[in-house]
Amino acid sequence: MLSKLKQGHWPLFILNSFSSFANLFLPVMFVRLMTPSDMGIYKIYFLYFSILPFLFLTAGPSNSVYYWVGKSKEHRAEYIQSCWILTTFLSSFILLIGLPLSGFFSDYLNIPMEYVIYMIVAAFFWEPSSHYGECLVAHGKTLKGSLYGTSFTIIKVVLFIGSALYIKDLKYIFIIHASIFMINFFTTIYFGKKNNYISFNINYQKLKEIFLYSLPISVSGLLGFFVDKVDMIILSGHLSTDAFAFYSMGCLIIPPLYILDTSVQKILIPKLSSLYIEKKFSLAVQHYNKAISDLSFLIIPAICGLFVFAEPIINLLYTDQYSSSIVFFKIFAFSYLLNLLPHDAVPRATGHSGWILKIYLIITPISLAAVYISAKYFGAETALIVAIIIKFIPKIVGIIYSANIMDWKIKDMFPIKKLLIFSSLALTLSFISIFFKDFFLDTQYWLYICAPLFAVVYLGTLYKPLRKNA
Repeated sequence: MLSKLKQGHWPLFILNSFSSFANLFLPVMFVRLMTPSDMGIYKIYFLYFSILPFLFLTAGPSNSVYYWVGKSKEHRAEYIQSCWILTTFLSSFILLIGLPLSGFFSDYLNIPMEYVIYMIVAAFFWEPSSHYGECLVAHGKTLKGSLYGTSFTIIKVVLFIGSALYIKDLKYIFIIHASIFMINFFTTIYFGKKNNYISFNINYQKLKEIFLYSLPISVSGLLGFFVDKVDMIILSGHLSTDAFAFYSMGCLIIPPLYILDTSVQKILIPKLSSLYIEKKFSLAVQHYNKAISDLSFLIIPAICGLFVFAEPIINLLYTDQYSSSIVFFKIFAFSYLLNLLPHDAVPRATGHSGWILKIYLIITPISLAAVYISAKYFGAETALIVAIIIKFIPKIVGIIYSANIMDWKIKDMFPIKKLLIFSSLALTLSFISIFFKDFFLDTQYWLYICAPLFAVVYLGTLYKPLRKNA
């Protein structure tokens, strides 16, 4: 069993899910301890905290270790070390530019300047502190890499909950947040140097190569982030903090679903990179096909379950005080269809990262304009629908582009039969669950009984056939 856990993307998914489920309880706990206005500030803080690393292009060099591990074996260590140096260098601009402008951001975001400073410090440490864990995963040590990365998340969750229970002050939550990233940063340096993943020797040629490779990825990541969060960014300025809390809580991120997507991609990209160099295109498409199969197996029933059981889920998690979030929760459930399509895995693996930049240069202004108009004239619900629809454009174009690069047929990229089976069973179980809803006096009891049965029947029906075909 342990040997199985050390292979593929499942270690990343399973182990990271432990901390993610704990993370999921943070807003569940906070809504019972904070006012909706405080929750709005909390959500705004973390929204803009997540923007800063993208704004300063730090994500590209950090995540490019997966490309260099698959591409360059002879100079692998030098490339990986240079990735960390470049990531840290770019991150330093978050402090150099962010701190002098903290007063401006405080006025713009309408939150205390002290909170902004904690946000900037945490954002500086974020990407450089992830380097050691990413290197472990890129080298195939997925179990160890997962344990390292999730340990800090678990510590954060425990301290957040403790602070919320006993101190009940947002300030200390943000102090803890920045402190954990700082500790992670220095721990990463210690273990990174010990394992030859980090060095302070500067190789300008390698830095240049990494920068040129990662620049399109970094810029497209920034643009992609704006496309992904454009509704949040625009609505944070249009809605009151209370209303924004209801909206953002409805757009509930289910961490395991995102972890599954990123875990699959972190394993897929190095494989595609190696197979592309070796020109083994037919084998590469099998890996791509399997990645979509693994994603859809859990994401399709999750979408159906989230939509069907939206009302009791929101009431259970956030109490009926957040009933206004239900409609956003139902709409947002369909956004997980986006996670079925690893549209940029092939461009990243083959060095065609410039395409990613081009598509997001086109999509970003369209998304900003469309969502802004929707929010201003038609309301938050329409803005969310429009934002989700626009996000499918780069996904579809990316699939076509990937097929051209690898000389694949699009039909071979998708496990059509499995997608039909997963969807048919999930939809059938959804209709059965809705049928039995009226038999329950309380929707909470309906959730407690039908949702577990939904999961058991789905997994029980498909697990053994899939295992035989694996």
